[in-house]
Amino acid sequence: MAPTPPRWDLTQWFDDFGSTFDAWLDDCAERLDALDARFADIGPLTADRLDGWSAALTDLEATLLRLQHARVYAGARAATDTDDARASAAQARIERIAAAGEGTEARIIDALGAAPAADFEALCARPELADARHHLSRWRQRARRSMTPAQERLAAALSVDGISAWSRLYSRVTGGLRFELSGEPIPLAWLRGRLQDPDPATRAAALGNASAALASRGPTFAAALNGIAGARLTLDAARGLDDPLDEALFGAAIDRETLDAMMAVVAEKAGIARRFLRLKAKLLGRERLGWSDLRSPLGAAEPVPWPEARDLVVGAFERHHPDLAAFARMMFDAGRIEAEPRVGKRPGAFCTRSYLEGGSRVFMSFTGAAADIRTLAHELGHAFHNHVMRGMRVWTRQYPMTLAETASIVAETLVSDAQLADPDADRDQRLRVLDARLGQVVVYLLDIPVRLAFERAFYAERARGEVSVERLCALMRETQLEIFGDALDPAATHPWFWAEKLHFYIAGRRFYNFPYTFGYLFGQGVLARSRAVGPQAFHPTYVELLRATGSGTAEAVAADALGVDLHQRRFWRDALTGAEADLKAFEGLVAG
Repeated sequence: MAPTPPRWDLTQWFDDFGSTFDAWLDDCAERLDALDARFADIGPLTADRLDGWSAALTDLEATLLRLQHARVYAGARAATDTDDARASAAQARIERIAAAGEGTEARIIDALGAAPAADFEALCARPELADARHHLSRWRQRARRSMTPAQERLAAALSVDGISAWSRLYSRVTGGLRFELSGEPIPLAWLRGRLQDPDPATRAAALGNASAALASRGPTFAAALNGIAGARLTLDAARGLDDPLDEALFGAAIDRETLDAMMAVVAEKAGIARRFLRLKAKLLGRERLGWSDLRSPLGAAEPVPWPEARDLVVGAFERHHPDLAAFARMMFDAGRIEAEPRVGKRPGAFCTRSYLEGGSRVFMSFTGAAADIRTLAHELGHAFHNHVMRGMRVWTRQYPMTLAETASIVAETLVSDAQLADPDADRDQRLRVLDARLGQVVVYLLDIPVRLAFERAFYAERARGEVSVERLCALMRETQLEIFGDALDPAATHPWFWAEKLHFYIAGRRFYNFPYTFGYLFGQGVLARSRAVGPQAFHPTYVELLRATGSGTAEAVAADALGVDLHQRRFWRDALTGAEADLKAFEGLVAG
């Protein structure tokens, strides 16, 4: 019997939700209360108060470091067992403590925004804060996007039982949701794996039955989505923000010109993905593919045992650079990966990190599917990003989602590069690898744009009132057909995707979609530079790029590290040359 994929070891963070954990949270709460009073006593940011401001900011950063450590532990425990009441209670308590910290942050943001430019510059010039300039500047910018400190404090407190509560409810409900397949109850978290089954009837049944399970909770999901969006729209209006996308752009550290340039090229090059789907439909004996077929494999492939997956990933990393391979081995050997598929786990995959420890943990459900290997490499890429930033101050390790995907895209592409370079790979194996790579192009050029277009349309309708279950399904179907065009069977869409996709319900993020397309294209651009220069020669630049991701906007990081202008469409077009080459290779294999 093949070895079972591992469970992670979280005891290096905390033993359990016992007295030590409770005391830790008590200490965080007391520190934040004291800091709030301290900032109130210091008063406005002026030249004669720089010492007090600098010391208080440094102490706040240290306290938030400790609170974040507890938060990632509670989140990791909740993800592995959605029925764990203690994990849920711990998360709720942490949210309350964090809300108090956000109230203090609102006070700081207001003061930084009101400070004279000379006094703000003097604060940033302090040696102990010199590398925090970007973070402090972002706070100063946010002052123009904020309500009064008292209002922001109230909003943060209400979010615990508002937006965050809706998000927690969604996670609990989906974590316990099952759908029937071949007489067996299947966790919703396993749907993605079932949609990679070689049997089209199995795929169709999996999606159909999962949709029925989602429909059984449709009113709950609609209430959660409406509640989250409604609260955000109310806060946006109070903060003077006209477009719900504005806050997402600010959080992603890009401007609208960059997004517009990127999405224009995505629309321009979407034919790559549509052409591939039409070719794949012919290979599968279909006129068009349905949603359940988008991840379908080309031919049956045996599940890959965990040890083999591990060796494949480490070997691919080794071909690129020994530092990356050594890091991956450490992650495997140190028990930092949670990969065992079991009932009660949250759907999806993620990498979580503790700023205090300086280490990461990877979460997924490994079933042996080819996509699981890519997911493993992807999340290890995130972990490597965190690894090279260890030891840096907290505020410089907080990078935006747009740049967060760089290392993960690089890592998963390295694995497929190694598979294509394997001299023993036959035609069918190469077809499957190219199918997977082009399947990712479908995700980033079609699927992600569907999510962006759906969410924009949903927010527009939500501004006029609550959106019904029926309308949410109709809106999702309409958007899928518009973006996929004639590559998608109109009789086989996935109207319940709005309920299935966790990304729409994440409390701290809205429009959790376009950063993935940005990350894919930016990562491909980085890889193109690495191939041109050579991985060994480029690696120091790559590490410095990753280390800079929390210290500037995406445009600034790209300009400094790569010398490119993200406002220009050329960069985005060049990033897709690899996808175009993959399509030609796929067409050649199909024709041969």
